[in-house]
Amino acid sequence: MFGKKERCAVCGEKLSFTAIQINGGSICPACNRLSTGSPLASVEQVKTAWEENHNRFRSFKPGMIISDFASGFLFIDPEQKMFYLSNSKKPKLEPVVFKFSEINSFKIEQVGQKTITKTKGGIGRAVVGGALFGTTGAIVGAATAKQETKEVGGVPILYVDLSINGMNTTVSISNPPLKAADYLENAMNE
Repeated sequence: MFGKKERCAVCGEKLSFTAIQINGGSICPACNRLSTGSPLASVEQVKTAWEENHNRFRSFKPGMIISDFASGFLFIDPEQKMFYLSNSKKPKLEPVVFKFSEINSFKIEQVGQKTITKTKGGIGRAVVGGALFGTTGAIVGAATAKQETKEVGGVPILYVDLSINGMNTTVSISNPPLKAADYLENAMNE
């Protein structure tokens, strides 16, 4: 229990309580980013995928960067038909670099939205109903008030499902650039 710290079977970093157990050993959350959708992945598969990712990242030449004010970034290498997502212009961790052909699907979801319902005209309808038909009229009048419901707030999250070297994974970014969905759609159709 208090002995030597276990190390990630892929990168060699010390493991904490957040270690992920896969076929052949334990890996850190950073290395698990390439195998989130492949629970039966082996250490060797993850190592091979990360070696491929290192090569892609080293050869990556961002010919285009898509971003908006206060949004994440979509870095694109149009020559090699690869790109990656990042919440910052200079990522702290090596990003998952993927080819256009490896995109299975994508979606944008609003997370943390609140539903607000407003009732309009309830008191006026209750007064009119009460004047015409008494207590029952007041109850029915108030119940027929118009309700307006709307969603407010929340943060958009872009999820991209990928198949890289036989493993499935999902990469995500909060506040994606507005044109990210259009670009991903075009990339999937290439």
